[in-house]
Parts: sequence; C-alpha cells; structure tokens
Amino acid sequence: MGAYGSPDVAIAGMVVGFHNDFESAIAKEDIDFGSPVFGFVGSEDKCYGPHLEIATVTLSADLVAGDTVSVTVNGNANSETFATTHAKAMKDLIDAINEDADIAALGIVATEGASDKVVVLTGPAGLDVVATASVTSTGSGTATASVARSTAGKFLGVAAFVQIGGKEFGAETSCWKEGMSVSILRAGRICVPAESTVADKDAAYVVTLGTGTFGNFTDVSTNNYDIGGYFRSNVSSGLAELEVRGLK
Repeated sequence: MGAYGSPDVAIAGMVVGFHNDFESAIAKEDIDFGSPVFGFVGSEDKCYGPHLEIATVTLSADLVAGDTVSVTVNGNANSETFATTHAKAMKDLIDAINEDADIAALGIVATEGASDKVVVLTGPAGLDVVATASVTSTGSGTATASVARSTAGKFLGVAAFVQIGGKEFGAETSCWKEGMSVSILRAGRICVPAESTVADKDAAYVVTLGTGTFGNFTDVSTNNYDIGGYFRSNVSSGLAELEVRGLK
C-alpha cells in the first residue's frame, strides 16, 4: 500500500489490517469479492448481492370514468379500466396481477400500499422486480403513474477475498459461488470497487438507483443505500479502502 489516503496496489475484497470482524452465510447466487452483501429477516443464514426486490406504483390522483391503469411487471402486462369506483379498480388491478400465472411463478406479490392509490410489488429475496406503469384516459381523468424501486434486504457487510482454486476459476472469474459459505467482513477495513468521486473520509453508500455502476460503492447519497460506513482512502485504479461498521 502507498501512503495513507492513496492506496497504490489492492485487490477487491482484500482485508486491511488486523482489527476485523467476520460472519458467514450461504451464497444464494455468485457474489464477487469486494461486493456488498445483503441478507433478509427470517433467513439470516443466506446472503445475496445487491438487488431491488420492491417496486412501488403510485397514482397522482384517483381514477375516474374513462381511465385505464396499466402495470407491467417483469415483462407481464395487466390493466384495469375504471368501472364503478377508484377503490374497486385498484383492487381489481391487484387481483389481476396476483392471478397472473407468469408473475406468480416468479414469486412476485402485489399488495395495497399506504393508500388505495399505491400498489406495492414485492419479489422474493434476490429477484429484481422491474415495473412500469401508466394511466390513459378518454374522459376527464388527470391521474398519472410513477414507479419507485427499493431493496428489501439489509446490508450485512462486504464479501472478503480468498484464494479459490479449481478448473472453473480463471482470470476475473473467481468469486464466491452459489452454495459456498461466504466470508463477510461486518466490521473493519476492506478494499472495494468504488466510483471515481470517492475521497478519503467520505461517507459510503452502495449504488442502487443513483449515478454510477450498480453495486459499486460511492460517496453520493442521492437514491443510494446508506451502509453507515466511511472511506479511508481516495479511489485509486477503481478501488478504495472502506471502513465497514456493521449491519445497516
């Protein structure tokens, strides 16, 4: 390593120093060294890379006569036309989504959100829920639809680097494979893939919806996942030293 604040040689997932704390969980998918690791309440022995398992559809106003609301979930489209009341149209839309065999096969469930203008689409752990929504009107309706995505997981830590051998591993293909017990740094310092804006002592986030490469670490808070940690170096050759401070 170079002088403090400017590492010149590193490997993604390389642990720094000796005051580090680890836990383990079974990978439910391939997880790269240095990647953020997420877990879920009720299945604490399993872990995943970053995903967006929730999509929330929100209407700006109630549906009225002549309105049709359409929602496409992971490529599967459903729509409902206003018949008698806004509440019934939204309930019928939720029912239609839940009765769609292709959506059900993915494990995605639709529920009413905080009001009857909100539909929450939730997938199983590790599945990205991708949704689009729109409202068309042949009458006086003014409703529009928007979609916000988020994760249901909790940040556990960072996947540590280990030397893994075997015929299926080669240059740039070695990682924690699905089914392996992952060594997760939950407190301490580790080298991670980072965005170019990162500087020493910046607060750390995982790129989820904001600018940057999905799953990289960043110092930009907007629309990204706050891990409660801090960078302990500037970014160099795409990597930076990150201080992890536990579950977030």
